[in-house]
Amino acid sequence: MFVIEGKKYRNRFGVFKDRIDAGEKLADLIEKHFDVDRDKTDVVAIPAGGVPVAWAMAKKMGLKLKILLVSKILFPWTTEAGFGALSMFGDLELNRSAIRYYKISEDVVEEQVRRTREKIERRLKIIPERYLLKDGNENAFLVDDGLASGYTMLVAIKSARRFYDRVYVAVPTASSHAINLISKSCDGIFCVNLRDIYPYAVADAYLEWHDVSDEEMLEFLK
Repeated sequence: MFVIEGKKYRNRFGVFKDRIDAGEKLADLIEKHFDVDRDKTDVVAIPAGGVPVAWAMAKKMGLKLKILLVSKILFPWTTEAGFGALSMFGDLELNRSAIRYYKISEDVVEEQVRRTREKIERRLKIIPERYLLKDGNENAFLVDDGLASGYTMLVAIKSARRFYDRVYVAVPTASSHAINLISKSCDGIFCVNLRDIYPYAVADAYLEWHDVSDEEMLEFLK
């Protein structure tokens, strides 16, 4: 396992204009340091925010784009922070430390998992079949717009192992905590903007930031 970062961007804010710029910078980082076999490699996006990043990266590198549905299991009082993640294949990871710290009951955990499953099922119905991950190549770049806790990517890696011999994580920005969490599960990590400053927010790496809607995601896939 290795970690390749954009050292000039370490601990910087406002590194990317938007998600498209982030995907292009990510492609540049990978191509500078890694010999990509284009015939045997897929770019696998985590919706919804990871789709524009992966779209730009795949376009610049000439790689096929696929979608792996993984979603954060949200705290009931927020639409941003989560205490775990669930994938379209049923892979589940829970942050038990966070559950204990916030004194979340098992009933609430089960309810939030149920809501996450429903969200994934809704997206399965609207994403074009040809993009959904159902078979794999030899190598995968798993792409999201950033890693805060790392649990979503941890689940994505577990799911991607069903289809790929080698699974690499490629993200524009990440916390050092998230990198440490996923490092034992993947074959390599590419991260343009690595930050070990607390508190960490993915949005701080972007000059333009908004939540990507399902409608916007589908426009990229078209």
